[in-house]
Amino acid sequence: MSQFEFENRVVDVVPGSLVFISPLTMHSIKNDSRNSNFILQFSPRLLLNTLSSMEEHCILVPSGILREKGSFLINSGTAMDNMIQELIENVPTILLPVPESEVQLAGYPCQQEIRLSAALLSLLSALLDSGLLRIENTELNTSHLAKMQMLLSRLIRHPEDKLTMEAAAALTNMSYSNFCRSFKSTIGYSYVDFCNVVRIHRAQELLLHSQMSVTEISELLNFGSIGYFNRIFKKHTGCTPLTYRSSRR
Repeated sequence: MSQFEFENRVVDVVPGSLVFISPLTMHSIKNDSRNSNFILQFSPRLLLNTLSSMEEHCILVPSGILREKGSFLINSGTAMDNMIQELIENVPTILLPVPESEVQLAGYPCQQEIRLSAALLSLLSALLDSGLLRIENTELNTSHLAKMQMLLSRLIRHPEDKLTMEAAAALTNMSYSNFCRSFKSTIGYSYVDFCNVVRIHRAQELLLHSQMSVTEISELLNFGSIGYFNRIFKKHTGCTPLTYRSSRR
C-alpha cells in the first residue's frame, strides 16, 4: 500500500487504484517497498491544443468518489483498466530519482506521441463520463499556471530562501493583490502558509536524516526564532521537533 498526501489529507492507496492530482496541488508520496507507482504527468496545454471547446481557464479536477476518497480502485479487465495498461505499455520506463541536469523533454516519435495522446484522451474521457473527473474554471490561464508552477518548484527546491510575497508576485507577472487572491484560491493555501508547509516538510527530512540540531535547522530554514519554529512545527505535525525526531529514531 502507498500513501499519498495532498489537499491537507493523507490517502491510503491500495494496489490497482487511480489517484488524480490537479495542477498546482502540493503532494507527496510515501511508497511501500513492495509496490510501485505508475505516474503519468501531462500539461493542461495538451487539452487546449487538442480540444477547440476547452477554454483557457479550465482544468480537470477529481469529482465524485475520486474526490471524496482520494483514490479509486480500477477493477482488472475493465475498459478503464485496459486503457491504463495501454498507457503503461507505451510510456518509456524512467527510474527515479532523475538528476535535474538529466531531465529532458520526452522527444517521442510523432507516431508514438499520437498513440500516447489518443490513449490518454480516451482515459480522461472515460473518467469524465463516469463522474470521476470534472472540468472546473480557475482564475489562472495556462500562462499564469505555468509561471505559478515555476514559482512552486523554486519554493520546494529552495525552502531556505526567503522570497517575499512581493517578489513572488513579480515572478508570476501578477499584481500583489491578484497574486494573493489567485494563490489562495488555486493552491488552497495562503502564500505564507504554503511556504511554512514546505519548510516544515524540509525540517522533517533534516530531523530524521541529519545530525543538525533543532536550532541549526530553524536557522537554516529562516524561521527567525526557535520559538516560532517550534510553534509552526507543532501546528503542522502535532508535536515539537525534538519529539518528532526522538519518536522516529
